[in-house]
Amino acid sequence: MGYVLILAEKPSQAKAYAEAFTVKSRHKTHIELARSQLFPQGAIITWGIGHLVELKEPKAYDARWDRWTLGSLPILPERYEFKIAKGKYQQFQTVKKFILSASTVINACDIDREGSNIFYSIFNQTGARNKTIKRLWINSLEIDEIRKGFMNLHDNRRDLLLYEEAKARQISDWLVGMSATR
Repeated sequence: MGYVLILAEKPSQAKAYAEAFTVKSRHKTHIELARSQLFPQGAIITWGIGHLVELKEPKAYDARWDRWTLGSLPILPERYEFKIAKGKYQQFQTVKKFILSASTVINACDIDREGSNIFYSIFNQTGARNKTIKRLWINSLEIDEIRKGFMNLHDNRRDLLLYEEAKARQISDWLVGMSATR
């Protein structure tokens, strides 16, 4: 049986989560939690650094979109592809390794559309399949609230709706930005 992976949006959030439990060890890219009643196998907390994954630039879809010409507009790819953000490859690889090895992944990013987008963009980019995904649904980083939230995790259905909203907005922003800016 695999372990539980907790994916926070940013390092400061991961640190706040860790303070609610007993820490086994701290690393540059993650924190290991000791075994506990809530996490019988222990758990690993890792984090994005905001957006680890982003939409590709126009030239990645079609070489004619590399040049800024009126004739190449509008920029409308057939499908939208994502890439690892510049300078964030190492952290992404760490997150990917943990997600692929975990049996349960807890989305502990902010509980808003952007947090959902960050989580699922990262998760989808790893290629992970058939993972149990749970959602931490809290509005406070107070220790008692964190513990209570982890004891009452939600399933990810509602969160997937937030992600779909955020992804639609992200793509529409990209379309307008890439075509209108030029």
